[in-house]
Amino acid sequence: MNLRREFEKLIEKKRGEIIEAEKAISSAEAYIQAMTDAIKKLPKDEVSAAPPVRPGSDVEKIRDAILNAEKPLHISEIILALGRNDDAESKAKIAGLLGWYTTKGKVFTKTAPNTYGLVESAPPDLPTEFGSVEDPSGEP
Repeated sequence: MNLRREFEKLIEKKRGEIIEAEKAISSAEAYIQAMTDAIKKLPKDEVSAAPPVRPGSDVEKIRDAILNAEKPLHISEIILALGRNDDAESKAKIAGLLGWYTTKGKVFTKTAPNTYGLVESAPPDLPTEFGSVEDPSGEP
């Protein structure tokens, strides 16, 4: 009989260990669920700020020229940075390419007439010669 009692104690001990392990698993699952919920609330493209462009393409060359200039560039400056002739055909081709990307909101943004910046960079401050923006109420 004594042996039977010893076995029952061992069984109870193991059941207690199982209950503790189940509590640990439940706690870990709650933690995973909380982390999953937190991930869902984060912006989708937090890692990649710049949209991908094909290496060696005109788009990459234009993006690099704007990055190197650290400011938006006029289409004539872009054409010169690409090493092309500043003629109507080159302007039309580059303007069409930039126009497509700006309407899609990818890579480039139009900051002024025929002037393009990058979507990934902050908008530039306006030069003082442009004046200040007036409030609709009439106050500057």
